[in-house]
Amino acid sequence: MSNAKETHKNISKTVALIAICAALYAAAAAATSPIPTPWGVGHFRPGVIVPVLFALISTPFIAGTGAAIGTFMASFILATFGLSNPVLSLVSGVPGNFVGFYLLSWLLSKSRAWRSFISSSVISLFVGNFIAATGTTAYFSFAVPKWAAWTIGEKLLTILGLTLFWMVTMIPFVIALIPPLYRGVAPIVSERFATVVRSEVFGNDKPRDLFYNSLMIFLLFVAIYIGVVMTPFGDAIFSKVIKPEYIFWVKNLFIIAGGTVLAFGLTASFFMGKKISPESIGRRV
Repeated sequence: MSNAKETHKNISKTVALIAICAALYAAAAAATSPIPTPWGVGHFRPGVIVPVLFALISTPFIAGTGAAIGTFMASFILATFGLSNPVLSLVSGVPGNFVGFYLLSWLLSKSRAWRSFISSSVISLFVGNFIAATGTTAYFSFAVPKWAAWTIGEKLLTILGLTLFWMVTMIPFVIALIPPLYRGVAPIVSERFATVVRSEVFGNDKPRDLFYNSLMIFLLFVAIYIGVVMTPFGDAIFSKVIKPEYIFWVKNLFIIAGGTVLAFGLTASFFMGKKISPESIGRRV
């Protein structure tokens, strides 16, 4: 009998965490939805810090499901203002968010270190946004004659462009804001939802490893920046934008994203090297 009660309690806590994640994500996504993308579809979404935080402190199922429901809730609400399309969300945002944040939480369960958080965030956000971009392009290829007339190459380049745009606008917020949020939120969530969240301490890094990982990600973004600024590839992935005036700023976001990652790595490595309290970089004890 006690086992049945405990199981029911755990299910209730899981559902509660999913609901909290979904509600917070929907609100955060809706808040920045009026900011358009250069292609005129999709949204600028720094609110991904919500499911990223849940990926860090809870299970893959909670993070993925909360993100999927949250993005659909935001789309459903925004549809009343003509800012979104729930059907489009079902074939792009919902699967993209579920897979992306499920993957992130799963990767973070394998290594509870900030160096892994950086690389896992980049990988997961790329995968999730690629799925969302593919769904978006497929939907518009069927629903909008202008998109349907594009060549396969133009559609593939648009998918890549949308993926990179969403990823590069999310990374700075994720890397800069998640560590302090984790420090403040994790102890509270752990206390109230102890049986359905991760109890492991996060941040088991060596300063040198964290710095090198940050440097590698920074160099990756620099390489992408060079590719989109100094080669025809950059013009190709932005060939179908409807707001060309945004292209310059989008290209430079790659340097901003890489710089944010490197700055975090340098700062956190410095604090750990000086043996300052681990709370300084968001680690709870």
